[in-house]
Amino acid sequence: MQEVFPDQGERSVTDLYDDPRRRRLADRPWIVLSMISSADGAMAIDGTSGGLGSDSDRSVFRHLRSIAHGVLVGARTVRSESYSPLPSHQTLVVVSQTGNLGVHSSALTSAGNTLVVDGEVRGICTALAGDIWILEGGPSLNAQMLAADCIDEVCLTVAPRFLSSDAGRIIGDGEFADHQWDLIHIAHDEGFVFLRYLRKRSD
Repeated sequence: MQEVFPDQGERSVTDLYDDPRRRRLADRPWIVLSMISSADGAMAIDGTSGGLGSDSDRSVFRHLRSIAHGVLVGARTVRSESYSPLPSHQTLVVVSQTGNLGVHSSALTSAGNTLVVDGEVRGICTALAGDIWILEGGPSLNAQMLAADCIDEVCLTVAPRFLSSDAGRIIGDGEFADHQWDLIHIAHDEGFVFLRYLRKRSD
């Protein structure tokens, strides 16, 4: 990828996305929101995000997952994206009121490392073990997490697409405090723009 801010030229995904500042906080792990959207904000084509991506975006996705203790995601995203079980050393936590995990439900629930939970998101986050977790949506869960101030980092890929559709945006409706964010990098590859933000905190 070509980094344009701060401009350090060609950089690998590892160089761009490794960060020693990620650490467990007082009562919960560091949580990274990992998302992709079109240039006009749509997060899916025909109901899934896969059609928006590129090889570089998939490399970012795989790298972020590789550094995490687990993945936190809403059940609707699990169903629409047909999630499969994570590797045995990681945990998939699905926020769901019904327990409906879609076509791979049996594989997910029998894997031994998938947990289905419900409740207030801050309580869910404080129960997560490990230092780093990846939040993968969807919009409703992202909005709840943002409102609870449980997102420490946002890794957003912007695809060079404009979609006239009713696809949801990466953050659903909600009331949020005026959180402050630092822009850590801007990179690009084949028309895709890669943005990374860190939540400004005084502690």
